[in-house]
Amino acid sequence: MNKREALKRVRDIIRCLEHQQTLPTNTCSVVATKKLEMLIKEAPASLVYDLSCIHSQLLHSGEDVSSVLNRLKQLLHSEGR
Repeated sequence: MNKREALKRVRDIIRCLEHQQTLPTNTCSVVATKKLEMLIKEAPASLVYDLSCIHSQLLHSGEDVSSVLNRLKQLLHSEGR
């Protein structure tokens, strides 16, 4: 997987987490966690560390995903979209 494909998947995860804020259940964060796990396994080495840190934060954030969402958006911005 190249960096462009990985960033495309990051956008999908962001969309999923944005839906979390409108839905009463934590289904979106569970799905986002699984997607992030799969992405870490396939992502280029330059993104793995950042994605792993974000994944850990998502696992321990509970219901508050806004900080995870911000970090994912910052990652997209820093990698040039």
